Amino acid sequence: MGKLRLFCSSLFLASMAITLLSCGNSNKLQSISISPASADAKDYPNGQVQFTAVGTYANGSQVKPLTVLWSPGAPWLALPAAVQLDSNGVASCGNVPAGTYPVWAGAPIDPHTPVSGMNQSTPQVNGTAHLTCP
Repeated sequence: MGKLRLFCSSLFLASMAITLLSCGNSNKLQSISISPASADAKDYPNGQVQFTAVGTYANGSQVKPLTVLWSPGAPWLALPAAVQLDSNGVASCGNVPAGTYPVWAGAPIDPHTPVSGMNQSTPQVNGTAHLTCP
């Protein structure tokens, strides 16, 4: 009887561990898409473009808008010429030379990690769009 109880307990714990692991994997952020994917500042009022991030998780679910860290290029890098970008995803050209510039959105892979707690070593997913400046 004791062996049967031990076996059943072990089987229950193993099945719970597998369930938790599989649920955890389906809850990981897989990709970020940004809308619009590209924009020309001259086509928007005051040259300000509102970008929006959409997150897709491993289980196929999507979050729109996804809370992200917006960056005018690869996060945590010093950029010599970059567009102005606020924390809400509103971008404008400012004083950059004419050309096309990246707009990045990043979020932690783990949905339980807040964007405010991100740093360059946080496992994350990034999406990119482009802003054309006249």
